[in-house]
Amino acid sequence: MQFSVRENLLSVVGEPQSKEMKDMLPDILKQVGPQQYGFLKDLIDKSGLGGKAVAGDADEDDVPPLVDGNFESAAQ
Repeated sequence: MQFSVRENLLSVVGEPQSKEMKDMLPDILKQVGPQQYGFLKDLIDKSGLGGKAVAGDADEDDVPPLVDGNFESAAQ
């Protein structure tokens, strides 16, 4: 990893690795505060992972379907 303050540039070089959230969670929990801990807990609960890997989930880059409705009435 290289960082240049003058150019405000951070460069990370190396081989990318894919890991499951459950494998990284112990290291993540060491670095977060109480508010972030609650956020992570909610995120895991909502995702339905609960420590389990889910195969075949939709790619998060997929575009969600359009919803018919009136945005102005929903904003009120």
